[in-house]
Amino acid sequence: MKNYVEANISYKSHTTVKYTMKMLSSSSETIIFMFLGVATVNNKHNWNSFFIITTIVLCSVYRIVGK
Repeated sequence: MKNYVEANISYKSHTTVKYTMKMLSSSSETIIFMFLGVATVNNKHNWNSFFIITTIVLCSVYRIVGK
């Protein structure tokens, strides 16, 4: 899709779209992490060691496999 879009818009428009998307993605990421932080502090959570260890191990495995 990227090739079709770049071929049909001007360089100035391409630059504008590129930086607008970067700005929106950074803003979205900031908002998501703000909500996660507030939710973490506000609620009482149950600690589940098995879930945490399994999550860390699987994330590490998928990162290694994905490279």
